Amino acid sequence: MKLKFLRCLSLAFVTVLVFSCSKDDDNDEIIVEPTVNQLFNIQNATLQNADFPTRNSDVNLEILNINTHVIPGGTSYATIETSTPAQKIFVGAVDKIGFYELESQNNSDLNQNFILKINQLNHESSFTLQLAYLDANNNVSETIYVDLFVTIVGTGALQVSLSFDNDKDIDLHLIEPNGDHIYYSNPQSNNGGYLDLDSNPGCSIDGINNENIFYPDNAIIEAGTYFVYVDMYSNCNPDIATNFVTSVYLNGVEIPTSTQNPFTGNFPNGFPSNYGGSDIASDIAPIFSFEITEGMARASQSERKLQPKILTPSARMKMIESNSH
Repeated sequence: MKLKFLRCLSLAFVTVLVFSCSKDDDNDEIIVEPTVNQLFNIQNATLQNADFPTRNSDVNLEILNINTHVIPGGTSYATIETSTPAQKIFVGAVDKIGFYELESQNNSDLNQNFILKINQLNHESSFTLQLAYLDANNNVSETIYVDLFVTIVGTGALQVSLSFDNDKDIDLHLIEPNGDHIYYSNPQSNNGGYLDLDSNPGCSIDGINNENIFYPDNAIIEAGTYFVYVDMYSNCNPDIATNFVTSVYLNGVEIPTSTQNPFTGNFPNGFPSNYGGSDIASDIAPIFSFEITEGMARASQSERKLQPKILTPSARMKMIESNSH
């Protein structure tokens, strides 16, 4: 049963909450209405405090590709196809207030891309997107729906994540200012940065298509330059191209990088497997770097170094495979 209440909206920031103006007569409990930006936002889109647009035509759209597995603080690259040229894309969530309005990148192209940025505070196990578009004649299309499933990962004070839009073994690498290298066979650095999600190891497909490195509360965030690499460890299906997105958060905020944040890239059809390991820096270029200044660095109360974690089975398997190439 749906609750009826008055809305007093306060829009600010990504994790804005919407509170009811009314209170329960018995216990004066304030009702909190769920809003779409508690789940995600859309890059370069505008949040609209309104009901999701209603269809008024027979135009339609189709989801061509989207990573349906997401992580808090991560991303999802989506591609849709419209039946007529679009001027705006609408993205919302079922049972959530508000929606995002995105201007078409090229209104002569029926294929449109956008990036979902998942809220770091989103810990729902799943949610349902709703999508529609407005064409050049101001026709609103049908609404289509897609379920997204959330894999919980660490976010911490510093988080670097990778998402890709089909089933490949693509690896995320992070090299700290001191040269310590976080990746599948060294999942935890001496400073405490930790790779807690390694997807599709050795083409043993799990379909999550995300990787994540984070620094927990007892970790040290060192000042200096960090280098981020995205490596096609094993191209499980070279007949299809792969889009990927990498993002960095410091204390819950996207920070500047040497390129852009989030960063989008593409592995084209036939891209070779690299089987990258500890010498990744000599094999490929970083996709970007970012600076942590002394003022940004989070001081640690203890200089104690964390003990390395035992390698996961997937890491051991990939080390053996890497040594064979």
